[in-house]
Amino acid sequence: MADLKPGTRNVKLARGWLASFGLAACLLMPAWPAHAWRDWPGEWRPSRPSAHEVGARIEQPVFRLEVPFRTQKDGSRWQGSNCGPATLGMILDGLGIFGQATDDLRFRSHTYQGTVGMRTGTALEHIARVAEDFGVPTVGLYDPDGRFHGWSLEEIRSQLRLGRPVMPLVRLYLLPGYEGTGPRWGHYILLTGLSPDGFFYSNSLQTDPSLGSGGMIAAERLEVAMRLSHIPGQAVAFGGPPQPPLPVWIPAS
Repeated sequence: MADLKPGTRNVKLARGWLASFGLAACLLMPAWPAHAWRDWPGEWRPSRPSAHEVGARIEQPVFRLEVPFRTQKDGSRWQGSNCGPATLGMILDGLGIFGQATDDLRFRSHTYQGTVGMRTGTALEHIARVAEDFGVPTVGLYDPDGRFHGWSLEEIRSQLRLGRPVMPLVRLYLLPGYEGTGPRWGHYILLTGLSPDGFFYSNSLQTDPSLGSGGMIAAERLEVAMRLSHIPGQAVAFGGPPQPPLPVWIPAS
């Protein structure tokens, strides 16, 4: 997903300075393990999911919602900008709404967006609208005044504890392992749970399911990556009645 063009040179300079500051801050953070299965060998693959009730809080300090992985790198002509539709496909698969190809989800989203046939990325409001077309509730996209809501880390944690995965918009170059990526690129990931001092996430840019579904990011780094995105703090949560709860992985004590 390409960056939105600011209206003035001053805004461009300000965003460039903030992006540089954010990258420097992230690079100064302590080393962080990139993938969860390295910290939990023997448990992550295969994992040990357990059930929870719809709407019930998940109280364990470390957990991950079980969401099937889907890569956007599937050979499609749209694979370079399909992070939104591919991530939505993970959610639908996890809820048992099977048979929705990534390119079909892209077509639905871009029909709402008015960009069918273009190589542009997909705006989050159109991804959320397609999810609701399939009966999946969405939470937290807008404020009461109709503006996009700016999420806090605590709000993300609260939604995850209710069993709802959260899709934020982030700067790609602020994700672990993507530091060399150009600063203009935005990307959607899927936050699936809480790790020690951070979050588990799935990343459709990966092609290996173990790597793609086992990402870990420090809380401070996620906060910067969201704050410096095209729409600062934008995210949306998926799930809740009438959809069934997602299974939950909890490490053995």
